[in-house]
Amino acid sequence: MPTILAEARGLSKDFPVKGKKGALLHGVSQVDLQVYEGETLALVGESGCGKSTLGRLLLGLLPPTEGQVLFDGQDLAQCAPKELRALRRQMQMVFQDTAAALNPRWDVGEILAEPLRIHKLCPPREFAGRAEALLERVGLPRQLLGRYPHELSGGQRQRVGIARALAVEPRLVVCDEPVSALDVSVQAQMLNLLLDLQADEGLTYVLVSHDLSVVRHSAGRVCVMFLGRVCEIGPTEEVFTAPRHPYTKLLLAAVPRPDPTRRNENGPPLAGEIPSPVTPPSGCRFRTRCPYAQARCAQEVPKLQTEGARGVACHFPLR
Repeated sequence: MPTILAEARGLSKDFPVKGKKGALLHGVSQVDLQVYEGETLALVGESGCGKSTLGRLLLGLLPPTEGQVLFDGQDLAQCAPKELRALRRQMQMVFQDTAAALNPRWDVGEILAEPLRIHKLCPPREFAGRAEALLERVGLPRQLLGRYPHELSGGQRQRVGIARALAVEPRLVVCDEPVSALDVSVQAQMLNLLLDLQADEGLTYVLVSHDLSVVRHSAGRVCVMFLGRVCEIGPTEEVFTAPRHPYTKLLLAAVPRPDPTRRNENGPPLAGEIPSPVTPPSGCRFRTRCPYAQARCAQEVPKLQTEGARGVACHFPLR
């Protein structure tokens, strides 16, 4: 059996709604999830489905409303501040918005030296040499050490973000839409870089993405989410070729196809509006958009039923 590196148990996160007393936005609801050491697990779904929130919960960047997050068997909520700081070295994040993630007042050398200083990984005299080595690992020239974020291209800023995450030699890296703002050619370079680093360093990735082609290329397993709940999980190729949840099937059908003769081979695309996460539907949250919904779907929340490596939360899964 593979080793579980990070785990969510009954994980929920609610956010108060400004201007509406007592109203809550249900970002993540009752999620059970395991992340295995050395794998790439993708979190996919439409905007607002909770995948980025789940990624932050797994790193302890957000406190859960309910449930537990375990890293290497340790409950993050039960860790003392000193223990949590030690765990921080093993968990890092690559953010989607590189312009906001990098301090505009610091040059690249200072940005890469910050994690070394915070975690006291080496004396200050070694910061420059370490920063130069980190740039080399992500394919950037040392001449960029004196540049500021606004002087870099989007691809260069993303590589600096990856280098900063690698500075503390983490075991788990959550990549939140790491290539969504990049040109297609640069996307391929970035994905190949992440895969090469994983092979060299034995990294574990949680890849947050709405781009299914990126997921199919990069992830070994995929977790499909809708309105804060897990719909389906399993090996990427199996889920893509034989989806068992209606939402997964409709999501795949919505992917644009360059061949006009194949556009409707997966059935009609996903239609309708996403329900409000403040007042989600009763029972199955996807039922208001599901062509297979029945009376039971409105009355009972479907549980995630596992069969081998596959899991599906549906009263009437596809066969």
